Amino acid sequence: MRAALANGLPKAAAARAPAGREPLTVKEILELEGALIEVFRTIRELRLRTPAARYIKFPPLPSLWSKSIALVAIPTLFGPEWRGRYGGRIADVIAENAAAGSTMKVEVKATGRHAFQELKEKDLRADFLVWLRFGRRLELGSGPIEVAVLEAPGKYIDRQCRLDVRRFEGVVGILEAQKILRFDSLAAMLSPGSSAGR
Repeated sequence: MRAALANGLPKAAAARAPAGREPLTVKEILELEGALIEVFRTIRELRLRTPAARYIKFPPLPSLWSKSIALVAIPTLFGPEWRGRYGGRIADVIAENAAAGSTMKVEVKATGRHAFQELKEKDLRADFLVWLRFGRRLELGSGPIEVAVLEAPGKYIDRQCRLDVRRFEGVVGILEAQKILRFDSLAAMLSPGSSAGR
């Protein structure tokens, strides 16, 4: 088993991850970000050199990556007393506050520049939706990361749908209800005790 403490999770939380689905360590999360930046840069450069390369699509962001980011960032997103673990079939992530005896189901989405996301029934039943918005960061190699946190997404969206950020924020009540956090880098978001600009 990977060193669970390297990403801020207690060994017991990492042990509850589905078989073969251990969360990535902070080091692995940052390495994967670097690899994704390299892939996106290569495609962008190919498109500039070869007109036919415009048909090559950018890859989807790995769900293991986005879930691992959310697991590590739970204290940053919800407060230092909260910890995350995999939720399996129940949710992408379970946030736990042991002192208060509370748990929350968290669904995680991650997008790049085009920011289209499909919200399914499971997402809408969650206690919180966390949407990691990388914008053009992966294409350009730098840039801010925006994290939208919405409590009770099913209160605002009543059925499965596909939305971009503009349409999502256009749903009555979401713009006022969501909490937006901005980070200069993934490393800053994942640092213990980090604070975000709002």
